Amino acid sequence: FHLSKGHTLNYSKQYPQAIKAYKQSLGYARTDSLRSVIWGFIGDTWHQKATAGEQDIDDDFARAVRKGSFRADMKQCYKAYDHSLRYDPDNAMVLNNYAYFLSLEGRDLERALAMAGRAIVLEENNPTYLDTYAWVLYQLGRYEEARTPMRQAVSLDRTGNKELFLHYGDILYKLKDNFMASIYWKKALESGYDPEQIEQRLKQIE
Repeated sequence: FHLSKGHTLNYSKQYPQAIKAYKQSLGYARTDSLRSVIWGFIGDTWHQKATAGEQDIDDDFARAVRKGSFRADMKQCYKAYDHSLRYDPDNAMVLNNYAYFLSLEGRDLERALAMAGRAIVLEENNPTYLDTYAWVLYQLGRYEEARTPMRQAVSLDRTGNKELFLHYGDILYKLKDNFMASIYWKKALESGYDPEQIEQRLKQIE
């Protein structure tokens, strides 16, 4: 009941209430694997709270306030993920999400690489997890190493994921393969990626 309530509140973007419901469900969890999953939900919800409404901020002061709020919420997100991994060190989804969010912030990248590497061992041929692993390598400046798992992610994906196309284009650009980079950036655009960001990338190779 509490888990379903948490999912419903999360879906309706009532994040603090969702977190409360998830925490209430912990009292009924009888296995460590379930506790790990629930703490993963809590971490994911803190991340959703952290990033909610970012696109709508125009005012500098509001942006500064958001930045402080983002940092505090992400700290709670990572704490929840730490709880999750204490119960189940091989929770692949938490390992992947933890690694990806760290990579987006450019923080603890060696730790992120270890977690992402473990996730792709636990679940082979998962394009999302391969993307995360490749993207952490990219953030570390290890572009040649990032190419293979990113190529695998794009090949295995059946959803036309715009982020995968973008990431592959970014990696190829760093490897000075401008022609193929432009192809994948354009694929990202066709899949719905922000036209302004794609235009900025394409201008780099004109």
